Amino acid sequence: MHKITLKTTLSTGLHPKAQKAVAKTQLNRFLDEMPKGTIAYVAGGAPRDWHHGWGCRDLDIFFYVPKEHAEAASVVLNNTYSMMKKGYGYYGVDGNEEIMSVHEYDIEKYSKGHSMAHRICQLVRVNKNPLEVINDFPISLSRIWMNKEGEIYCDDYYRISYNSRVIHEIHQRQGWNYVYLDKILGRFSQYSFMPMNWEGRRPEEDQLWESA
Repeated sequence: MHKITLKTTLSTGLHPKAQKAVAKTQLNRFLDEMPKGTIAYVAGGAPRDWHHGWGCRDLDIFFYVPKEHAEAASVVLNNTYSMMKKGYGYYGVDGNEEIMSVHEYDIEKYSKGHSMAHRICQLVRVNKNPLEVINDFPISLSRIWMNKEGEIYCDDYYRISYNSRVIHEIHQRQGWNYVYLDKILGRFSQYSFMPMNWEGRRPEEDQLWESA
């Protein structure tokens, strides 16, 4: 696990820091609504965009509620936020569905700052510690998160991808959506992509050569 400090010298200056401050407030506001013992992180796209000097397009809060408080949490979620759909089509390596439900809301409902205007926050409920889900994301450049203290961390796969500008497909899973991959590659055009099943350079005897 590696701690990340946002730079203000990147293309959009202080904008990522302003969004990060709003996201921290939203994360802690949400945790205050949820039962005791809830674990939550802002993960994936937002902290990744901030780290690259860009403003994010939305927020994803991945959270886990202890089983003894599951019903109470569901009441708050369903009465306060709009449900997108159960399941969300996200699967772990073992094939078990990890995401239980996804709710969303307009961030401007709770924040009047301009940095997050016209953006949505998605509340992604998972069936285990969110860090287990985040650190199991199939694309290396998604393994980054922010905790309730506003600290941003990444795993080794993200660190290697960032340093080398190579996005690695770490594993494949049931229901993997390559539309998402197209979005990532379009946004990170300065990166190359290495699929999981890449076998490297062909043996010399199998290569095509120029005619004499």
